[in-house]
Amino acid sequence: MHILEFYQAFLQRQMPIIVDSNEIHTYSQEQGYKTIFFDDYDFKSKQTAFLIFSDYSYYYKLKQLWHDSQSTIVHLPAVKFDGSLPVIQYSFNQLLSGDIEEALAIRDILYDKIAESESELYLSDSRGSKLKCSLGENIEIANADVELESGWFYSVAEFWESSVVNTKANKSSFSVDGTFYFDGILTQATTQETKDYNWQLLQYITDRVKLSKEKYLEIEDNAITHLIIDGKDETVALLDMTYNLERGLNLTEIAFGANKKIRETIDWSINSVVNEGIYGTHVGIGMAQKAPHIDFISQALTLI
Repeated sequence: MHILEFYQAFLQRQMPIIVDSNEIHTYSQEQGYKTIFFDDYDFKSKQTAFLIFSDYSYYYKLKQLWHDSQSTIVHLPAVKFDGSLPVIQYSFNQLLSGDIEEALAIRDILYDKIAESESELYLSDSRGSKLKCSLGENIEIANADVELESGWFYSVAEFWESSVVNTKANKSSFSVDGTFYFDGILTQATTQETKDYNWQLLQYITDRVKLSKEKYLEIEDNAITHLIIDGKDETVALLDMTYNLERGLNLTEIAFGANKKIRETIDWSINSVVNEGIYGTHVGIGMAQKAPHIDFISQALTLI
């Protein structure tokens, strides 16, 4: 199934939404969707469905179904960011109002530009951002496919960005140097333990960013050396989290958003996965397993 075909069926309420809580069940029905509780859904059926996570236990269950499912599933992994109903409602509204055809066209152009580059990308903006991104010979990308296959579980984030990742090792795909001014951040963790352990510092950084006027990163040899928020060095807040267990402050992702529509409605105070797809650039640290993944997002810095 093509992504556009999936999205049209989603917009027209022609597929069920799989849910893991009563309040999401009620909300989805109010939006005109047929809903099925996770425990009642037959993942061996050859159906197409949208899935919303608000509870880690069901996120873990889906991972166990990876090799057995025959359904085509796209999911909103809200719990990794913020599984509360208001954030899910915000995310859902943004997905319904987005221009997926435009975003996929931009995503293709971005991936082509990355593929055609001669090992280095240079980005700058009027605020003072100046980045050099050196690409490896074999780069890892999140997903450039337009055909959805049954048995796979796709995050909605994959549709709205062109992402290069360092999953194998530090600098296995790319290395960044320079100064990066950003507008907002997203934080996520794939385990409840990682989120809980780092919660206070994540909330501190989130609050500082939300209330600030100017924030930027200094990056050397693909690692954050300084996080500056309104003139104050806040790098220690990152160092006091569990990044010593997982790649330190090395960048694990550089991505280029393709969603121009969200520029009109984005709320940087909301920790929603859809925000990272905004047309612009974001860089991330952490693998979200033993340490949080934090995206620093700029809507001013663009690749095209």
